[in-house]
Amino acid sequence: MKKFTILILSFLLIFFKISFSQEQWINFTSSFFINDLEIEGDFLWAATSGGVVKWNLQDESYIKYTTSDGLAGNDVSSIAIDSEGNIWFGTIGGVSKFDGTNWTTFTTSDGLAGNWVHSIAIDSEGNKWFGTIGGVSKFDGTNWTTYTTSDGLADNWVNSIAIDSEGNKWFGTDGGVSKFDGTNWTTYTKSDGLANNYVRSIAIDLEGNKWFGVPEKGVSKFDGTNWTTYTKSDGLASNYVTAIAIDSEGNKWFGTLGEGISKFDGTNWTTYTTTDGLVNNTVLSITIDSKGNKWFGTYGGGVSKFDGVNWAEYTTSEELAHNYVSAIAIDSKGNIWFGNNRGVSKFDGINWTTYSESDGLACNNVESIAIDSEGNKWFGTSRGVSKFDGTNWTTYTIPGGLAANWVNSIAIDKNGNKWFGTNREVSKFDGTNWTIYTTSDGLAGNCVLSIAIDSKGNIWFGTCCGVSKFDGTNWTTYTPLNGLVDPCVYSIAIDKNGNKWFGTNRGVSKFDGTNWTSYTTSDGLAGNCVTAIAIDKDGNKWFGTNDRGVSKFDGTNWTTYTTSDGLASNCIRAITIDSEGNKWFGTNHGVSFLGNLESFPGHNFQFFTLYQNYPNPFNHITTIKYQLHIPAKVIIEIYNILGQKINTLLNENKKIGNYSVQWYGINDTGMSVSSGIYIY
Repeated sequence: MKKFTILILSFLLIFFKISFSQEQWINFTSSFFINDLEIEGDFLWAATSGGVVKWNLQDESYIKYTTSDGLAGNDVSSIAIDSEGNIWFGTIGGVSKFDGTNWTTFTTSDGLAGNWVHSIAIDSEGNKWFGTIGGVSKFDGTNWTTYTTSDGLADNWVNSIAIDSEGNKWFGTDGGVSKFDGTNWTTYTKSDGLANNYVRSIAIDLEGNKWFGVPEKGVSKFDGTNWTTYTKSDGLASNYVTAIAIDSEGNKWFGTLGEGISKFDGTNWTTYTTTDGLVNNTVLSITIDSKGNKWFGTYGGGVSKFDGVNWAEYTTSEELAHNYVSAIAIDSKGNIWFGNNRGVSKFDGINWTTYSESDGLACNNVESIAIDSEGNKWFGTSRGVSKFDGTNWTTYTIPGGLAANWVNSIAIDKNGNKWFGTNREVSKFDGTNWTIYTTSDGLAGNCVLSIAIDSKGNIWFGTCCGVSKFDGTNWTTYTPLNGLVDPCVYSIAIDKNGNKWFGTNRGVSKFDGTNWTSYTTSDGLAGNCVTAIAIDKDGNKWFGTNDRGVSKFDGTNWTTYTTSDGLASNCIRAITIDSEGNKWFGTNHGVSFLGNLESFPGHNFQFFTLYQNYPNPFNHITTIKYQLHIPAKVIIEIYNILGQKINTLLNENKKIGNYSVQWYGINDTGMSVSSGIYIY
C-alpha cells in the first residue's frame, strides 16, 4: 500500500454560487429548547425552539432548518418519521412535511385543528395524528378529520399522543387522558386515579401498561384497571416529569424539570444528572435508538447520548441567546446588538457574544437599546438601565433618578441627553442630572411605549393614552379626537419629509403636522396591531405587526411578508435597517435578515468557516470540515502544487450547518494519486 502525506494549506477553493443581485432571507435563532428527538439511521433529528437540527452521527456535523428553508414555524415541538422516510414536524405555525428535498406545510386552512402542533404519532395504516391547541387531527394523506371535546376528547389542548398494540390512540391533554378506539372515547381524570389532569407525556411499556407524565404530581401508571402513582418519595428525581421513554429491557426513563433523569427497572430507581455526564438537568425529550443508546434533549441547547456507561454530548454553534428579540441597534462599526430575554447578543458578522446579568447587565430581559455618539450602549431592561462602554457596566434604577425600572424605550437627542420611556413616566438624563416628566407636566400618559426625535429636536412620545410632542418648553398632545387612529402607540418613525408615523393597536397613523391619515388592514396593512416601524433610504415604510408579519408600503402599494416567505415569526418586536439597506427583524422566534449578503454591514460577514486540518502520514484519508453560516452552493476541489485539478469532492447546494467531506487520495478517474502535497 502506498504511503500518503497530505499537507493541508490555507489556500481555499470553496466557491459559493449565490445570486447577490436578489434579496434573501436568513434566520438567526437559538436552539435552546430541544423539544423532541428522532433517530433516522445515522442521523439525529431535533425539534428545537429555533428550528430543526439534523446531526450526522458519524462525524457530528449538523444542518439547521428554519422558516427560511420552508419550515412552517421556528418553534418546533414534535417529530415523526413515516414508513416512506418523510419527516413530519409539529410547529407553532402548522405541520411541515420534509421529503429530503421539498417542504410541504399544512395549516388550519388545509384542515388542521390548530396551527400550534404539540405532538405527532403515526399509526400502522400510515395515518398521521396531530395533537394541537384546537384538538386532534387525523390525516390519511388526502382527507383531514378533526376531533374535539364535542366528540369526546378530554380537552382541546393536546400535549402528547401514544398508540398501543391494539391501535387505540391515547391523548394526553390539559384536562386528562382520552383513549380512542376508532369509535368510542374514554376519558380518565383525577377522579379515576390519574395523579393530575395536566398530562405532558405518554409511553406504553412491553406489557401494555400506560405511563403518564403529570407535571408536579409525578408519574401515573395504568394497567387497564388499576392506577399507581410514583413521586419523589418513591425515588423519582422530581415530580415534574417532562418526558418518558421505555427501552427494550422494560426500563422506564423519565426526564424531569431541573433534577435530571430517573431510570426505573420496576424495583429500583437510579438518577442521572450533570454530575454523571448529562448536559443539563432539565430534560425535555427522550428517544432510544436500535442499539439501546438513550438520547436526551435538554433545556440549554444540548443533546446527551448515554450508552449505559459513557456519555457523549451534541451541540450546535449557538447564535442568539434567546429567540424573543425585543430590540435591535447597530453601532458605528457595523456590530448588531439584539436585546432578548436572556440578555444582549452582539453579532459582528462572524462571531456572536452574549452579555447577561453575570457580566453586569441590570436584567436579562432587555426591552430597548440606544447607542450614543461616544459608542456607549444603553440597554433598557425590566430592572433599570445599563450603560456599557465596551469594558465597564453602569446601572441606573429608581433610587438613582430613573422614573421606573421597566424601560420600554430609549432615545438620545443632539445634545446627548438620554430619554427613557418607562411604564411610569419619562426620565431625561444629561449625564449628571435626572428630570422626570409626568402627566402633570403635559405628558399624554405615564406609560411610555415609544420615543422618536425629529429634525427640529422635538421629542415625540407614544403612550397608552395618545401621543405627546415636547419642544423643550411646551407640550402638545394628540389623541383619537385629533385624528390618531388609536390612543395606544407602540412605535414611532419619522420620514425624510418630516411626517410622523405612529403604530397603534388599530392601525397606522401618519401626521404631516396638519393632517392625519390612517391605514388599516382594509388598506393593505398585514395586521392592525403595529409594534415596530422603520423607513428605508427609498422612503419605503416597514411595519411590523403583532401576529401578521411585516408590511412594506411604498406610498401606493402594500407588500406583506410572513413565515411562508422566510420570516422567523409573524410576531414582530423590532425592525432596524442598516447603512446598506438590509432589514433586520426581531421576532418572537429569532432574528430575520432580509437583504443582499454582499452588502452586509462592514462587509465582514463570514459566509463559511473552513476548519484547520492536520495531515496524518499513516492514513491516506483526509477529512475536510467546514461550517456554512448561510445556505450556499459549495464546490470543493483538490489541486496539486502545480495548480492542476485532481478531483472535485463536492458540488452541490447546502443548508446552514456543519459539514465534512472525505478525500481518499484518488483523482477524478478513481486512480490513487502519488504521495505529496495537495491543496484544496
